[in-house]
Amino acid sequence: MNLQEEKDYQERVKKRILILRDMMKEGKIIFSEDMKGGVLEESLSKVRFNKNGEPDLSTVNSLVKSLALSAEGMYHRERMKSAISLHEIQRRYFNMIAVNFQKFYDLMLQYKTTPHLLAHAMAYGKKDINYIDIPIKQLLKDIEDFWKLLSESAYIHLQDNHDSIKAVFGGDLFPSNDENIASKCGVYTDTIILPCPFIRSRFLFNRWNKQQRVYYLLKHGLNVLQYKELALTELDKPIVAILPDKEMMEGFTAIEQVMKLGDIDTLYHAKKVFGRDFENIEELSNFGRELDTVDKVLNEIKNPDKILFDTEFKEPLRVQLERELKGQSSELMGTKNPGLIVSMLGAGRMNICNELLMKSSVVGGVPLIDAPTSWEYFKWKLEYDSERTHPNKDFSKLHVVRGITSFQNTKLNWIGKIPPKGLIELRKTGAISEIREILSKGIDDLVNANELDFTETSHKVFNNLNSAFNRHQENIRKLISKKWKIAGYDFGSWIVVGGVEIASACIGTPLFGGAAFTANQFLDAPKIKDLPKTLEKIKDVNKEKEKTKKSPLGLMFKYKE
Repeated sequence: MNLQEEKDYQERVKKRILILRDMMKEGKIIFSEDMKGGVLEESLSKVRFNKNGEPDLSTVNSLVKSLALSAEGMYHRERMKSAISLHEIQRRYFNMIAVNFQKFYDLMLQYKTTPHLLAHAMAYGKKDINYIDIPIKQLLKDIEDFWKLLSESAYIHLQDNHDSIKAVFGGDLFPSNDENIASKCGVYTDTIILPCPFIRSRFLFNRWNKQQRVYYLLKHGLNVLQYKELALTELDKPIVAILPDKEMMEGFTAIEQVMKLGDIDTLYHAKKVFGRDFENIEELSNFGRELDTVDKVLNEIKNPDKILFDTEFKEPLRVQLERELKGQSSELMGTKNPGLIVSMLGAGRMNICNELLMKSSVVGGVPLIDAPTSWEYFKWKLEYDSERTHPNKDFSKLHVVRGITSFQNTKLNWIGKIPPKGLIELRKTGAISEIREILSKGIDDLVNANELDFTETSHKVFNNLNSAFNRHQENIRKLISKKWKIAGYDFGSWIVVGGVEIASACIGTPLFGGAAFTANQFLDAPKIKDLPKTLEKIKDVNKEKEKTKKSPLGLMFKYKE
């Protein structure tokens, strides 16, 4: 470190010490009774300031510097939150989308059609679409610049909303355009966090032809505007919030971590399919490339149950593979080699799973998947993590997938077709708010379970959930009998028949590495450092450490028409 760098560093430390002092004066940083008189408080008492109010760094030790660094982080979080509200961020985002797509949205409503149908008609019709295609590059840049400026504040607002059930959507670019996902599960979650589809697909726009670019641009814009009212209704806990995948934006390095984790999972999935190990992706792709006929591929497959193109495909594997050589898999992977298609089948899916788990852990949410095929891969991802984390244990006991139904194994009745206006009125008036609390206890129990009590906890949680949903069935019957009308709708018309699946797995490691663990020491109580370090309390310390071993958990709501 040269003289200028040393001087700059000392100035940063001085500013941090002043921030720490001010936050302590304001009562934002306090010490527990067990810490009073301890090493850290003693170190703080030795810090001296000169006549200009600047700290004398010769009186500041490493403990105080570390605490000051954390105080600086808390200070900047507070400033970013106070600078702009989450509601204002969402308002600006939706206004930007409306400026570009509102006339198409009005057209969609006028003809009572869907985002897919209107976008397809515009993109593949006979009219010139250059006026839509030419501005795409600039629009994508404007959206990315918007999120570069405000995404951090949006993330902090959602992170700090600790007492809500946050469902983080994943498994696809955006929820299905022919139904509103908040209508399906908005009663059972507090806030549904949706991805910005423009950011999620920004790299694909460079690969698509003109018709594809226009189609997806319009479809994204129309899809997003369907959630405008839900996102902008002012409530303590927003029903919907749009949040970009930061790893998909330039300047963020998280995508590298997602890709690395995805490669590891892809190799493990291929091991399940072919019954052999692969050292790296290159070895796997070379192996697949040699299987240049369908017969060669089928002869090498040891576990056909791990090959999934789409949950709706029920034909024999040979028929599916032959069709995929001419269809979507071949198009997406850019190859007609059947071995390469099968060997790399898990690559994109596992990247999506890791990205969803990472984003969910950052905001303290639960993955919400609406696509059945993506849900199957997500469950495999949890299964693989559990198996690799505990190779000497029965991993099946550390990986749970349960469908919540009544004790009689009949289909579950639940509130799953709520129009946006009805959902908004329910939230505003607080009507049947107790229904939204059904899942919260179970989610908390599962997320905090470790490998020592996971099996017992999961059984207890699911039994409690089944019991709660049985009571919920009775409440729904009572509500239907009242013949309520909410926002002009018959309450009974919102009832659907289906099931709710919950998947969870104990992996024994923090989901988002050491950074989240360190932050928890300052933001969450109780703190490990606050616990008495006596021999009789060692078990308590170990239990507290176990709480950092978060168990990934996912939700999927599914009903039949």
